[in-house]
Amino acid sequence: MIVDGHVHLSDDPDPARGWPPFTADHLIAIMDEELPIPGGPRVIDRAAVMPMLGPTQRAGLSFREQHRPVIEAIRKYADRLVGTFMLNPHLGVDAGLAELRRLVAEDGFRMVKLHPTAHAYWPKARDFTDPVLEEAGRLDIPVLIHTGDPPFAVPALMEPLVADHPDTTAILAHLGTQKIGYSDDAINVARHCDNVYLETGWGHQPRVAEAVQAIGAGRMVFGSDCPVQDPYSQLRIIETLTRPGPLGINLSTSDMEAIMGDNLARLLRL
Repeated sequence: MIVDGHVHLSDDPDPARGWPPFTADHLIAIMDEELPIPGGPRVIDRAAVMPMLGPTQRAGLSFREQHRPVIEAIRKYADRLVGTFMLNPHLGVDAGLAELRRLVAEDGFRMVKLHPTAHAYWPKARDFTDPVLEEAGRLDIPVLIHTGDPPFAVPALMEPLVADHPDTTAILAHLGTQKIGYSDDAINVARHCDNVYLETGWGHQPRVAEAVQAIGAGRMVFGSDCPVQDPYSQLRIIETLTRPGPLGINLSTSDMEAIMGDNLARLLRL
C-alpha cells in the first residue's frame, strides 16, 4: 500500500498563496496515475488530507468551516482519503481540541497537524502545544509537525516538546527542509526520541538516505506536501534508495514498502 501522508485540499483559491482550487477530484486523478516502481505499475492507494493554510489563518472561520472541504472529500472518497485536523492554537486550543475529538469520532480523522510557521508560535509555548500532544496521545493519533524554516519551525525546537510526550507519536514534516535545510536537526531529534518519525517530503535524496540509515526504515513515512510538490517525484526518491550504492543504499523491497505506506497505514490504522 502506498500512502501519502501530507496533502492539502481546497474548493476555493487559497488566499495565503493565491493558488487556484485543488479539489479531492484533482487529487484522486493524480493518485490514480501509474508509477513504474518495483512491483509496479503502482498507484497511490490512500492519502491523509488537510486544508490549505489560508483558511486556517482566518479568525472569522470556525474550525469546522476551515475543514469543510476535507470533511466533504473524505465522505466522498472514504476508501481513499482520511482526514488530518490542522489546529491553529491562536483560535482557541480548547475549542480546537473539542472539534478534533468530534472529527475523530464522527468522521474518522486520524491525525492532527501543528504548523508553528503558518500560525506564528513557538513550540516552547507549551500552553499551546502540550494540550495537543496530550489529546493526540489519548486519541491514539499521530501529530504531524511542520518543520524546516526559522524562527518557529527549526526541528531542534521540537525535541523538548516531543520528549515530554513519549507516548504520543510525532511526525516531523519535510525532513526539516523548506527554504533552509535542517535535515541534520530532524534526524538528531529522531535519534534521541523513539516516538518521532520523519516524513520524507522535501528531503533531498542523500538526506533521506541518511535518515533511513540513522533511524531505520521503520520510522520513516512518505508525505509529498501535494499540491506544492508532485507526489510521484517524491516517491521516486524512495524508490532510488533500492539501487546499489553510491546512487542508492540497497534498501530492501520490504523497507521501501514500509516507507512508502506500510508505516503510515499502521499509525493511521488504515
